[in-house]
Amino acid sequence: MTLPLRAAYRAAVFLSGFKFFFRREEREAIIANLKQIVGENNAAIIKYPRQIYANFGKYLVDFFRADKVNKEFIEKYVRIEQIHHIDNALKKGKGAIGLTAHFGNWELCAQILAVIGYKMNAVALTHMHPRIDTFFTRQRSVSGVNVVPVGVSVRQCFAGLKRNEIVGILGDRDFSGEHGITVDFLGKTLLAPRGPAVLSLRTGAAIVPAFVVRHEEDDRCFTYRFEEPIYPRKSGDEERDIRTITEKYIKVIEQYIRQYPKQWFMFREFWKAEKVEIF
Repeated sequence: MTLPLRAAYRAAVFLSGFKFFFRREEREAIIANLKQIVGENNAAIIKYPRQIYANFGKYLVDFFRADKVNKEFIEKYVRIEQIHHIDNALKKGKGAIGLTAHFGNWELCAQILAVIGYKMNAVALTHMHPRIDTFFTRQRSVSGVNVVPVGVSVRQCFAGLKRNEIVGILGDRDFSGEHGITVDFLGKTLLAPRGPAVLSLRTGAAIVPAFVVRHEEDDRCFTYRFEEPIYPRKSGDEERDIRTITEKYIKVIEQYIRQYPKQWFMFREFWKAEKVEIF
């Protein structure tokens, strides 16, 4: 038996409180990140961490209920804005790179597009435990999304864009720990992933930033907003072109995080480079 959505959210918020109180390292990382976003002396430093955990709990509920994402769900709970930006990018015939962040409900970015008829591919990390990875892949693909594992993503991304499809990528975290590109983000130097910009330059596909924002007044509802496409421009200096594109999309991510800091889910000190093993 499936819990009603509101009841599931209440349970998730309650359970997230245990994670908040017992995961001190994560809690301190969130506070450090918030200080960079809202300022050292902002009262939000005290209030927001618990709310971030609560919102993440709701995100997990949505993830477990991925099979509920259908046209009826979208009509009832989702307001889609500026989708013409993705359509304009696709009109070029080179596909589109849908770029988002660990923000709001990023899984819905791909799921909604797949449900309403777009050919959607989503790049995702492979989990080290096969059974968990199988579950994650099933949840992400139930709406018709083609899940592309990070380890084999390059070739499949090129193929998807060549078919004039959308490739979804998260752009707020570099997993290489050494191959990213340094840009300014929220007032500090960040090692950002170069993959989205490289993919755009090599294929001619525009990057379309897009975000699913949860409503505070009714947490069952979302706004799915698309931003203006970032088209690749080649100057002859690829490294400079990569930096230019990356800086543009990082600025868009920054704007959303500043506007909705309680919906950015980063449970580590963000400005510390790290290398994640891909299994």
